[in-house]
Amino acid sequence: DGGATWRRSQDFSIDPNVVKGDGAIQPTLWESAPGKVHALMRTAAGFVVRADSEDGGKTWTPLYKTDLPNNNSGIDVLKLEDGRLLLIYNPVGKNWGARTPLTLSMSADNGTTWKMIAHLETEAGEYSYPAIVRTLKGVAISYTWRRERIRSWQIPLVALDEAIARLEQMQLNLLKGDPKGPLVFR
Repeated sequence: DGGATWRRSQDFSIDPNVVKGDGAIQPTLWESAPGKVHALMRTAAGFVVRADSEDGGKTWTPLYKTDLPNNNSGIDVLKLEDGRLLLIYNPVGKNWGARTPLTLSMSADNGTTWKMIAHLETEAGEYSYPAIVRTLKGVAISYTWRRERIRSWQIPLVALDEAIARLEQMQLNLLKGDPKGPLVFR
């Protein structure tokens, strides 16, 4: 009906044995196929939780734990045209832990596993409330920088693909015993 009718979906089911503390908030969503919608949410439990829907978001699975650490800080996800997902977040597994580093990660399997691409911020300070959107030539990322201002990045897709290729090479080097650290965009 062209958006004239809106319906609220069922509430997300939170098992307090899985998600201890204050529950989960601020879902970030993507659709992997028509009607298949997924949500990641921040928690006070030290990790990101996920829920999935097979009916366009009308009903949801109960929240379940992911392997992504979370310090009860905001997260955002973007699905690229080729199906890859980009996630911007603070990978810290302590409730109200440091909001640094601020990290960009990628999933090539619909959010089952994630690979860190780069740290956008690594210095002491608070880097929080991130957002990521698709632009004509790549992605734009914004976030609160030390609670003083908003910082924004414009990253061309070609640069992301180069960073992913370098990361894969670094992982191969680590297997060979060459301990080079993660990428840091500057």
